[in-house]
Amino acid sequence: MDNFKLFLSILWGLFFFFLLYLFITHIRYKKWLNKLEKIPLNDEERRILNKIEIYKKLPNNLKNILTFKIHRFKKEKEFIGIGLKINEEIKTVISFFACLPTLYYKYFCYPSLKYIYVYPHTVILNSSTQKNGIVSKEEILISGEAVGESVVIVWNESKKEAYHNLGRNVVIHEFAHELDFEEGAIDGIPPLPYSQYKEWGKIMFKEYNKFKNKILKNRFLGKYSFIDKYAATNKAEFFAVMSEYYFMKPCVLKTHFPDIYKELKNFYKVETNVC
Repeated sequence: MDNFKLFLSILWGLFFFFLLYLFITHIRYKKWLNKLEKIPLNDEERRILNKIEIYKKLPNNLKNILTFKIHRFKKEKEFIGIGLKINEEIKTVISFFACLPTLYYKYFCYPSLKYIYVYPHTVILNSSTQKNGIVSKEEILISGEAVGESVVIVWNESKKEAYHNLGRNVVIHEFAHELDFEEGAIDGIPPLPYSQYKEWGKIMFKEYNKFKNKILKNRFLGKYSFIDKYAATNKAEFFAVMSEYYFMKPCVLKTHFPDIYKELKNFYKVETNVC
């Protein structure tokens, strides 16, 4: 009996020190974040960001939040170059567009994400499918991919889209998938308050189904011609593509799909004011 009591005492002691360790770690982390908030952009970061149209049009208070988020993103995520050397421009551009969709959520920094793999050019993936016992192989060209703890970005695409607003942005696209993944399933529904789920599904998935049916039946697309056909792949891709338009071409989205614009505004809570 005495041995059992001693054993319990040891367990409680270990548990106490574990909680103390977590508390001290948390305090140190908060102090580190507070220190990070006070660090301004360096000259190279400022030069790079001032070449990006969206950044230049943001108010100063949002630029300050972005500065903090970019610094934190760079510190906490590991950039891995595949066939190219990671430099300040790559890290700053990708960090900016990764953090832009979460600008309203100041302390959110993609907790599931660890690695960003950066390729110089379009990535070729080998894919195999089986139907009726017949296996077919094909090569798929991708400019980005998100799989929870890692994101793949093709630099030549993301660099072109960063400095020339073409309405699309592979970094925003892939990080919309990362937001989608936060609740455990990539299904086109990002982390939303419960009260918004019904309206989100009603608006977003209604438009997705309309768009997909027009693509499948090869009908006259009308206003849907403004949407990249890749958005018809599934609901997750539809959300990611719409997120690109929301930040990169908000006027087009607001004009032709005001209900989608409203839902995305309710979620992201930040407007870029570029057209």
